[in-house]
Amino acid sequence: MSKKKPSHFVAALLLAACLPIVSFANHPPGNQQPEFTRVTRVEGTIVDVAVGTPGFTTLVAALTAANLVDTLAGPGPFTVFAPTDAAFAKIPPGILSFLLSNPDVLANVLLFHVVPGVKDLRFQFFPRDLKTALGQEVFAERERNELRINNSLVQGRVIRTSNGVIYVIDSVLQPQFR
Repeated sequence: MSKKKPSHFVAALLLAACLPIVSFANHPPGNQQPEFTRVTRVEGTIVDVAVGTPGFTTLVAALTAANLVDTLAGPGPFTVFAPTDAAFAKIPPGILSFLLSNPDVLANVLLFHVVPGVKDLRFQFFPRDLKTALGQEVFAERERNELRINNSLVQGRVIRTSNGVIYVIDSVLQPQFR
């Protein structure tokens, strides 16, 4: 997994300026369908969306530090459970600094958020195990108006990109380290 070339980064920034800002809205009240059952289609890759969305600043920094930008900008397809900046803020600062300064450990944490292929979890009412790119499983479960990946709540709409889908989550998933 090589580092992102400057010309690709500049292109991603230019494309990001043209992308709509993605909202992490909460679930609607009443009998309306929850936001996560809707899809927002966005031009560009998963990386393009992350770069162009203000709430993913820490995720972009982490992908860069872990040398995963080229991978997630590749053809995929991928299903990504993307933690917001608020999700990363729940991690104690010392641990986050450790992760950002240790690319191999950080890559393992981030790969635990990636599932090969496109997985549509919006209307599944039964629990489902999904094997991540790290080789470990996450647990997807929908109850009423909530979709959870492990204990993390999916927020807002599903984002459909040219190389996969993004589910925005409210906490960083924790893989098992051996």
